[in-house]
Amino acid sequence: MGFISWLVSIVYKILFLKGDTGFRQAHWVVKMLHLSLIVFILLENHLRSLTGMAVLSLILGLVSPGYEWAISILALSSLISLYMSLTAMIASIIGFAPVDASLIPFIAVKTLALSVILAFAFIIVSPLEVSSLLIKLGARRAGNVPLLIWRLMPYGLKSFTESLAIGYVKKEKTLNRIPPAVASLLEIGGFIEEYCFYKLNTPAKYPVLPAYSFKYSIILAVNDLIYFLLFYTPNIFIS
Repeated sequence: MGFISWLVSIVYKILFLKGDTGFRQAHWVVKMLHLSLIVFILLENHLRSLTGMAVLSLILGLVSPGYEWAISILALSSLISLYMSLTAMIASIIGFAPVDASLIPFIAVKTLALSVILAFAFIIVSPLEVSSLLIKLGARRAGNVPLLIWRLMPYGLKSFTESLAIGYVKKEKTLNRIPPAVASLLEIGGFIEEYCFYKLNTPAKYPVLPAYSFKYSIILAVNDLIYFLLFYTPNIFIS
């Protein structure tokens, strides 16, 4: 069905392959520690740390959501990595932004690792937790928005893919199918907004946290401990 349709389906699998299961059920304290570790790694911006966390994120992704998610994120990350490295090389050749040729492989690896890390960070956050956080911060009216967006996005992506599939059957050009696909997405958004009018204009009364899983909380905590022992303990002893 074309590159755009394949890309949309890959994004759908990465973000919405499963619902509030797997590592989304890890306890919020464990997830906060994991996200804090990711922020620290990004600020450090060291190739060894990025690749290490990316490998562990892929291993966790194989546990949940599963191999289909791991294959999808590798495909998309490789595409982004190829784009970034090629644009850096072209910019260097034409003299727009001189980049040492030896750095291009590092750009590719860092981009791939960063994409995997951020994708896994996204799939462990539950929209219920984001909604509860907004309510606790006093933004009660905005507390329903993350839940509604979370319902709209998969419907929109699915509708977009179906519209492109219709164009493929009719043998229409992909670019000609994008306007009706976007119109279909806006129509679905309008339906959801109309259906949820009361919720959108009524402040949420109290936070609702998801059901936490001891199993996934332990797995995620052990992963972070292993990462710390592998990549930071030797440096502590050396210093």
